[in-house]
Amino acid sequence: MTDAAALLERLLSTHAATLPAFAGNGSLFFLHDAEGSLQVWEVPAGGGAPRARTAHRDAVAFVAGLPQGGAIFGRDAAGDERVQLYHLPPEGEARPLTAAPKVIHGWGAISPDGRHVAYTANARDPAHTDAWVMEIATGEARCVAEVEGPHELPAWHPDGTAVVLATAPRTFESKLHLVPLDGGARTELTAHDADARHMNPRWRKDGSGFWLLADRERDYLGLAFLKPGGEPEWLYTPEADVEKLEASPDQSLLAVVVNEGGYSRLRFLDAATGAVRGEPAHPAGVITKLTWAPDGRSLAFDLAGFPFPSGVYLARPDSTETRAVHAVPAQPGLHNWETVAFPSHDGRQLPAFFALPEGEAPAGGWPVLVWVHGGPAMQALPNWRADLQTFLAMGLGVLVPNVRGSTGYGRAYAELDDREKRLDSVADLASAHAWLSARPEVNGGRIGIMGQSYGGWMVLAAVTEYPELWAAGVDFYGIARWKTFFERTGPWRVGHRAAEYGDPVQDAELLERLSPLNYADRIRCPMLIAQGLTDPRVPPYESEQMAELLRSRGVPVEYLTFPDEGHGFTKRDNRRRVFNAVIAFLRQHLQG
Repeated sequence: MTDAAALLERLLSTHAATLPAFAGNGSLFFLHDAEGSLQVWEVPAGGGAPRARTAHRDAVAFVAGLPQGGAIFGRDAAGDERVQLYHLPPEGEARPLTAAPKVIHGWGAISPDGRHVAYTANARDPAHTDAWVMEIATGEARCVAEVEGPHELPAWHPDGTAVVLATAPRTFESKLHLVPLDGGARTELTAHDADARHMNPRWRKDGSGFWLLADRERDYLGLAFLKPGGEPEWLYTPEADVEKLEASPDQSLLAVVVNEGGYSRLRFLDAATGAVRGEPAHPAGVITKLTWAPDGRSLAFDLAGFPFPSGVYLARPDSTETRAVHAVPAQPGLHNWETVAFPSHDGRQLPAFFALPEGEAPAGGWPVLVWVHGGPAMQALPNWRADLQTFLAMGLGVLVPNVRGSTGYGRAYAELDDREKRLDSVADLASAHAWLSARPEVNGGRIGIMGQSYGGWMVLAAVTEYPELWAAGVDFYGIARWKTFFERTGPWRVGHRAAEYGDPVQDAELLERLSPLNYADRIRCPMLIAQGLTDPRVPPYESEQMAELLRSRGVPVEYLTFPDEGHGFTKRDNRRRVFNAVIAFLRQHLQG
């Protein structure tokens, strides 16, 4: 097998570029990790070599181009998610727009004239994110609406007199409201419908209405045009989620991304009719951001795939070709996963990605790792993963399932794990184990499981509900007990998470049944647990109490902590440390 440490180092050193954003002068900003964490880079207007514009140890979270040139970006401190906003002029150093290290500033949108930004902030109360507007030149800021719970500000009205406020009390419920800046009453833009999503609004310049993504009376997100308070006029409704939407500068075309079994598909549509006007060819992978050039002749997007990290590409509506702006080609010797389906305990076919190492299987079959995504309302995607590619190279198969509750396969599928049905998704992991064990090239006695965040809870639930199945478990910052999670998670998250998992008071009995810590005496397999110490989502106590309990019972457990990481390992040196630890752990307990 390939030297795992050497391969991992090569893959971790392969640079990624993501989240592109054009400015009005034609310069293209994006985030790049050349120095170990994502920082702002710029391709100058008219072309030329990309240049770094920021240099921090902590990763930049986003960048947005300004109409007059330059950009706004945000970053937190050591992963604590208390994002602060900065103005980056066309030349020179960035200056802070906010300086409140205990406050979360959620990015919103830039005003049509480029003079103001809209953002959310929980300065009034940590549990509530109010709507704010700031003048960029002076830094003068004012709250334009006090709001209960977490919200977003995805757009401005085209006349610049109001901002759009998006609510999302539940995963599959969101509404849009118009908030005047003069203090007038807010109005609901989306007809009252408690069981639908209304997302990604893009106003027509005349203010008559807006394009948006919605799933009102539908199983999938589609593209529609909506007049305020009216019914959606559906323009494009494939049997798959339309996930991204951006209108061209002249508003004649709409760029959309469709999720086809996890793979992104970029298309250009006629803005009036929804007819497909172009479908540029691009590598198979995942797109997370679209941005139009100010002249409307091209669109920049990022794209990552199984064998290549995220890069920035350009597409033109009048061409079927795409061009790499800043991208690393597919890496030699790396795997594409096969799309498969396996049967569940109740007869459903569950989608997954699957790969086995190259060559002939060893006697007894390949050991396999099952990797579980977080969320739960998320989807495992055909994305770049240095760790999973390294596992394959060292002789481990990898199965990446999208068990019930995953998005991307329709609302009905995503709702199959809600509340009292939560353990049905854990049973799906047992079904994955059964499917793997039945394959002659797989060693059914050497199947491990790994996940992060909610996927970490899935790992802990799997090794307590089905302890006889798993040879090893890897839990990155997973929830061990729901009671302690709700007591310590960021207060701005409690309401939304309670709507998904269950109310910590009214559903206390259910949540105790769903808490792996209460059944940790069942765990038989060795465990590796890793945790960022500034994590505001799943606080360190979740990992600490599980690791301590396993130690007290004599279960082999390794517990790794990272003082300068939050909910995820964003710095290259920290990823190197944790992935090498996982490699050594899996080599010992799966390969033996």
